[in-house]
Parts: sequence; structure tokens; C-alpha cells
Amino acid sequence: MLDALADYGADRAEWSDGPVSLGRRHPFPEKPAPAQRPGAVQLHRCREAGLTLAADARLDDRESLRGALGCREAGVADGELILRAYRRWGRDCPNRLLGDYAFALWDARQRTLFCARDHIGARPFYYAQTGERFVFASAVPAVLAAPGVSGQLDEAFVAAHLTRINCGPTTRTFFAAVRKLPPGHALTATGEGRLRIERHWRPENAPKVRPASDDAYAEECLELCAKAVRDRLRGTGPVGVHLSGGLDSSGVAALAARELRRQGRSAPPAFTWLPDLGGGAPNAEHAPEYTLVDAVARREELRIHHCAPSPDDMFAMLRRDGALPGVQVHLNEEAVQRRAEELGVRTLLSGWGGDEGVSFNGFQGYPEQLLLTGRWLRLLADVRSRRDRPLMYMAQVALLLAHPHLHRAVRRWWRGKEPDRRRWLIAPAFRREVKPLRLGTFREVGARRAQLRRLRGGHLSERLEGWAASGAARGIEYHYPLLDRRLLEFVLGLPPEQFRHGQRGRWLMRHTFDPVLPPEVCWNQVKADPARVEAMIDAFAEALPTVRRELAARAAPPRARYIDMPRLLERLDADRFRADPQLAPIHNALQFLDFQIQPEGCGGKPV
Repeated sequence: MLDALADYGADRAEWSDGPVSLGRRHPFPEKPAPAQRPGAVQLHRCREAGLTLAADARLDDRESLRGALGCREAGVADGELILRAYRRWGRDCPNRLLGDYAFALWDARQRTLFCARDHIGARPFYYAQTGERFVFASAVPAVLAAPGVSGQLDEAFVAAHLTRINCGPTTRTFFAAVRKLPPGHALTATGEGRLRIERHWRPENAPKVRPASDDAYAEECLELCAKAVRDRLRGTGPVGVHLSGGLDSSGVAALAARELRRQGRSAPPAFTWLPDLGGGAPNAEHAPEYTLVDAVARREELRIHHCAPSPDDMFAMLRRDGALPGVQVHLNEEAVQRRAEELGVRTLLSGWGGDEGVSFNGFQGYPEQLLLTGRWLRLLADVRSRRDRPLMYMAQVALLLAHPHLHRAVRRWWRGKEPDRRRWLIAPAFRREVKPLRLGTFREVGARRAQLRRLRGGHLSERLEGWAASGAARGIEYHYPLLDRRLLEFVLGLPPEQFRHGQRGRWLMRHTFDPVLPPEVCWNQVKADPARVEAMIDAFAEALPTVRRELAARAAPPRARYIDMPRLLERLDADRFRADPQLAPIHNALQFLDFQIQPEGCGGKPV
């Protein structure tokens, strides 16, 4: 299993005791103990209590945790703190841990293996149970490398992947034998082959925040954001930041730059997905994107690295993604990772996840909540503020109450969009043969329920797992301050009016970062980014002929029976794609098809 993750560091640690074995690879060697050779990777053990731990962890608020544990050692490793937390609180310890983590802890006295994953799923955890054997790892290839784990595909999940942009909240993977431990859950395995899975984080139970003024809410929110950034800079090597010019990435980049300066460290390089104009000026349509990025960079003295993807980047990403269906990298991120690796960046701070929390737009669920709770005067004022087709707005509210997805079907019909069944590239015979995995639906009634739906939607963990996998292969670890558990619980406890003022959405984030960001960034109401999208579509289109030649030069790929190959080959025409850039169906089909000659790496930082 460790050999299956050879790309993720030369150092490895292994430990066995009878039928139990734990192993670990790590691309970031921890500070060695005096008797330990430099750079060695160690498992954490407490021989007195019979505990052994394999962990991929970065803990937040360590001072409070050390105080609760009575630990006076300031430099104690995060894994050691997890061991002490388990000794103190047992299986309740994940409720006391803040940060990003996935771990497995063998308790020799209880003869149980206790595993847990952080609240949002920033660190992957896959497992399989075959007979009496239970195996786990941070990446699917390591699980499949274990004896007795079948590589047979889960065809219902395959059908869902090939007919949807993402597969929603699920514990399933493309392989029938391999499962994911959901974010915010813990798993206990016993020697008798029994598994028990329990939730340890329930965002719906976040307490309501005490009533306060708008300014007081914004002040507390900014303090939490700054603390989340500060914790994610602890003990890191060279740091980089994403910078799109939007609220989320700009807020994180600004706070990170200020904290690094406070620590006497240099400002982080800022990576943007916008193409480099080579000294030229952007056209009028695209100028706002560059203006917003430059405004933040000038204020915080950041050096901008333009990392728009090239056709070679697209092709390389498709090859690597094909090695492991289900682990996706954003189409723009390949170039960022390559440039960050060249600069020696070890930690990338991202604003990903802000839309689900602190920068929630406030429009989803709120009108329906006003209607159902009898607050009709406020709803009327809300409708009147919608100067762009208020009747259409009310019709959408009514459709949402009738069925959570009905308004999307009506909108597609109104716009004359191609039906979903014609867009996707699933083989017709396979579609008739296998019923896609049915996913739960949510009614977005109430702003808080809309936020919870977004947190549970599955797209968050898919992105985090994909970036963990691709980043680890390049020695890069992603951190997400806006997904900090303390910040999320604060946001979920706020009244819905904090997210929306009239037609101005994302109010809390704007009010919070008003003293931090340039006004043109903080109060910008346009979220579109045409320059980035055009560059991505052009690079993808230019890569398609190479993909087509690769497919035509080889025998039918092993998974070709699941794909409508004639239609896929038609879609791989660059001119046709530019005329109708339906990217997701092609990307999903190629990612699943496994057309690459040699995988470039897969999986996350191994536990």
C-alpha cells in the first residue's frame, strides 16, 4: 500500500502488532526528535496506554487544546495532541479538535481501530472491508493495492458521474469495494469485522449568535477570519495565495499578507487564473477582472503570477485525472500548481468555501422563508427591490416551494437549452442497463437550510480531495481559512438578514472586509470572470485534437463500453467545442475513460 504512493515522499514509517499494521508517508518531514535521523517520518505512539496513531493533521487553536489537556510543551506535534485527546476524551475527541485532519488510532487495550475525518473533509480518508480485513488510506490506489480489494467498478455511481456535474453527497466511489468516510464522521472498527460510523460534527446544531449590531457582527467575523488565517500559517514553509479579485480570495490574501509581515516574513506570491497580457492592456470587457486583482496586489504589495492554463496543462491534467476517476482538479489549477512548485511554495491559501459560509449571498432560501413565515411586508419590499422582472422572481420562489429542482427545468425549457440526456456522453446501452445512483434533494426554504445544503452538497469535499491529491504530488498543501469550523459555526448562527441588504448580497463579507479591501473589490457586485473563462475554454479546445489523436491511435480503452464513443469523438472537434462549450460532459467522460498511457500520480497525502 505504501509502494502505491511512492510519489509522496521517500521517507516512510511502518508499524505492526499481530494482525494490525499502520504505515505513513509524508511529503513534509516533521521536526525530528534528538534521537531521530533528520527528515524521518514517525508514527505517534503511547506505549503506556497501548495507542498507536497514523495521522495527516494540522490542528488549530493549539493553545486552548493544550490548556484543556494540561500540556505545557509548546512544540508538541499535532499527532501527539491527538493521542492525548483520545486518552482524555475517548471517541468524543474529534469534537475537541479544530483543524484539518484524518487519522487512524489503534487502541490495543480495547482492540479497536478508531478513525476520524475533520468537519469539512479537507483531508481524504478511503477504506474497504473484505471479509475480516479492514484497510484504509488517504488515496484510493493504496486501498486497491491491499490484498483482496476488488477493482470492480460501482456502475450506479459511474452512471451518476456520467450524467451529472457532480455526484452529490455520497460515501461511494467509482470502485464498489472502496468507500469514503464522510466529512465530520468517525469510524470504529473491531477485530470481529464490525464497523460503526457516527457523525461528530452537526452544523445544524450551531447555536444562534447573540443579538448585536451589524458593526459588532462584522468585528467578530473579521477577528475569526484573521484567527483562521493565522492558524493556517503556523509552522508553514513558503506560502502562496490564490487571488481572483473576488471577495473570498482577496480577503484571505490580504489577511495572509498582513500576518506574514507581522511575523517578519515576506509577502506571499499571488497566483491568478487570468492570462498574462505581456504588458498589454485588457480589452474593455475584461478590464474589471485585472483591475480588481491589481487593486489588491498594490495595496498588499503582492507579486502577481498569471497562471492561465496552456493546452499542455489541460492535456496533462486530463491524463492524471484519468488515473483515478472522481478525484478532479479545477481546470485552471494545473498551471498554478506547476508555477507554485517552481517557486518552492509549500502551502497555498485559498478562498474556496466562502460561498458556503461567510460570503453566502443571502438570496437562496430567504424569500421562501419570508413567504412561509408570514413576513409578507418584508417580502413585498424585497420583490419591489428586484427591479429586473419582479414577477419572474416571485414565480421562481413559488416553483422552489413546489419542488427544489422544478425551477431549473422550467428555466432550461424557457431558454431552449439542450435536454440533459443529449448533453451527456454516457453510452445509451449502459444507461438503459444501469439506473444511476439516486441522490437526495433538499428544499431551500430558509437561508440557514440553503447554507446547510451547500455545505453537504458534495462539491466541497470533491474539490478538497482533488486538490489534496494533486497538490501532494507536487509537495503543496492547501489551506482553506473560510472553511474554519469556528467561523462556519459563527456564520450559521447569524440571522439571515446579515447576508443580504436589499439587492446587495454577501453583505456580511462586504461589511466585514470593508476596512481591509479596496472599495472597488469589496463592493463589486459582478461575479462573472469572462477573461478567465475564455482562456480556459481556448486552452481546453486546443488540447482536444491531441486527445482525439491519442484515442484514435490506441485500441478501445478498457472503459469505452460506458461512453458513447462516436459522440465523444464528434465533441472533440475544437471548432465545435468553441461554438458550444459544453465542458462538463467531455471532462467527465475523459476523466472516467482512463485514456492515459502512464498515470502521473493520484491520491492525497497518505495517512
